[in-house]
Amino acid sequence: MDKLNINEFSKQKVLFYSDKLSGFDFGPAHPFKPSRAKHMMDLLSRYSLLNAKNQQIIAPEPVHEDLLYLFHTREYIELLKRAGQTEFSIDMLKAGLGTEDNPIVPGIYDFSRTAAGGTHRGAVMLAAGDADIVFNPIGGFHHAGTDHAEGFCYINDCAIAIADMLRKGKRVAYIDIDVHFGNGVRDAYASCSDVLTVSIHESGDTIYPWSGFQNDTGVGPGRGYTVNIPLLQGSDDEVFLYAFESIVPPLVGAFKPDIVVAVLGADIHREDPLGHLNVTSYGYEKAVRIIRDISPRLLATGGGGYNVYKTAALWALAWAAICGLEPVDNYAGLVGGMMYGPEAQSGSLRDKPYLASGDFKTKCFEHARDVVAYLKQNVFPVHGL
Repeated sequence: MDKLNINEFSKQKVLFYSDKLSGFDFGPAHPFKPSRAKHMMDLLSRYSLLNAKNQQIIAPEPVHEDLLYLFHTREYIELLKRAGQTEFSIDMLKAGLGTEDNPIVPGIYDFSRTAAGGTHRGAVMLAAGDADIVFNPIGGFHHAGTDHAEGFCYINDCAIAIADMLRKGKRVAYIDIDVHFGNGVRDAYASCSDVLTVSIHESGDTIYPWSGFQNDTGVGPGRGYTVNIPLLQGSDDEVFLYAFESIVPPLVGAFKPDIVVAVLGADIHREDPLGHLNVTSYGYEKAVRIIRDISPRLLATGGGGYNVYKTAALWALAWAAICGLEPVDNYAGLVGGMMYGPEAQSGSLRDKPYLASGDFKTKCFEHARDVVAYLKQNVFPVHGL
């Protein structure tokens, strides 16, 4: 099952998943729950989204340690290894290990390496033509820095995969729709013109990591290749899609990447406990479809999402969208059908679009228009737009 027919390249859709990863536990009080992926798999089965002949499920394996050093320092990785064995020292705190966000958990080094392994192998398969779309839901750890952990992220799988693609001569566009700005990836490639990083997120005025403003457009030769689209808290589907559609497709089209790496964070949803946007499945699904359509080859990762069952539903929709499938409920009409698995708490895969109104909506839209105008004036000309 692990070998793909290269002649089927244009049709292959690969999903990285393992029960071992989804069963990893950060502790009952920690908001990051890898079990989201297991609930997603239940939904993919229920809605007939795993039956196509061009789909493949692969269990990720740990990324080779040498690849970690494409982004991370050796000193930090050595600390992380020790943390994975539940050792503790003061220098770990300086590296963000042992904090409330990034606790020292038995096996955290192996978990992080394995999650990164799925993302990296996906990138390699795309570069080799062995797949055209890959989804690693337990991936997208976009906050981790070269020498520290932060924001629930210990190893930056996206930064590592991009670094390896660069040394293979590939141009990479990075698209991040997580509610939190992907600061770790931004810091890695802010001075690089072979990577276009585009992040749409809640404004750093109101949410971690308190950065990612529109005037951060890159450094030196990378100026114009870092693109941030901060939205006011409470922005709805209409505002989100206006900003996304105005900026992302034209920039990616002009950049002409070989591969697109995407973080499909489900924490933009209005029911997420850690975010403050009013995006629903409507806006999320449409953005994923746009990303699919503008990507010559797509490496998607899950990113954030802290309403466990809503995240599972949105990731199921994302997989359906990138595979070009429509969910079909195998349990519709059965007694107790709507109480199957995670659906007992999420209700259905899709929810109703939400539209804000009044002065609040006007303020959100005016802010989005100002951000779009700024980027069109200061970034678009760099790309000949």
